Amino acid sequence: MGLPRVGILADDRLQQHLLKSALVHFGFDVVVNADPQRMDLLNFDQLELDAWLIDLQDEDEEHFHWLDRLLDSDTPVLMGFARAPHKNCPTFPKWEKRLYSKLREMVHATPVVAEDVAVLDKLTTSFDAGKLSLPAIFQDKNFSGQVAAQVWVLGASLGGPGAVKSFLDALPGGLPVAFIYAQHIDPRFEQTLATTIGRHADYEMRRFSEGDALRCGEILVAPIENEFSFVEGRLHDHHTGWPGPYGPSIDQVILNVHSCYGERAGYILFSGMGNDGAEAIVGLPDEQLKIWAQLPQSCANSSMPESAIETGRVRYSGDPQQLALQLVNHIKNTWVDNNESISD
Repeated sequence: MGLPRVGILADDRLQQHLLKSALVHFGFDVVVNADPQRMDLLNFDQLELDAWLIDLQDEDEEHFHWLDRLLDSDTPVLMGFARAPHKNCPTFPKWEKRLYSKLREMVHATPVVAEDVAVLDKLTTSFDAGKLSLPAIFQDKNFSGQVAAQVWVLGASLGGPGAVKSFLDALPGGLPVAFIYAQHIDPRFEQTLATTIGRHADYEMRRFSEGDALRCGEILVAPIENEFSFVEGRLHDHHTGWPGPYGPSIDQVILNVHSCYGERAGYILFSGMGNDGAEAIVGLPDEQLKIWAQLPQSCANSSMPESAIETGRVRYSGDPQQLALQLVNHIKNTWVDNNESISD
């Protein structure tokens, strides 16, 4: 099945650009993106659209003849949707997500934002050749089983499993850190995801278990259907679905992790379709914020990291191996700084 085909009619060039950018980010095929003055040049019968998106500042009567024609057709029409804020505005990610949800309700062909299980069958290669060395300061220590003081969220969607596997395969075992892996994928394949991604990693993939604490050397696979948070540092199941159009909601995972770990948490957004994660990071306090993103050029789908980068809150971007190296150095430097301050 092809991408949902959408036509945009807007009499403002900036709105044309913002609307198209948002829809492409979410996996729509924008077939028409034009000023209404060009309507007479379009051949309606050949467009075969799944929906029209219309944004008019000037409600001139000369538009009514073609507007009546659109409204009388079988193609759904979305009008009167809130105008797009500027891309640097904190409300832009929320506006994008509302637009996606509205169009998703209207079209028959739903955009694909979650990873297909078929990709997991191809992820069999180990990246041992690129395995990083454990810093010397950790080589005589054993953090295994200790409650993690530092937690990193790995958020991903389309193209994410390959990128996250490359990242994890490059990490040396023995770091004092735990991970939460939030991946958009069909709930039926949650266990397959954990098995495949963890096959060559030096970290243990684990499923959600009520009341557990996150421990060093572990990767919690965020449950796809039920939201979770933390109560006194331990996992808590809300027994309700995630907010938003897909699960797990990376935005909500980020907010729930930050409420528990604060400055002791970090966030990396990998390859994916859509903007999940961007809305949350613009709402977090800027002090000591650790938000990284996969370099868009290295992504199978760059929309998710690009949306994060556009917020201006991403502090570092690189390919999966570069992100792994950056994390190793960050954990080493954090450990040295904390222990020097204690010894002083």
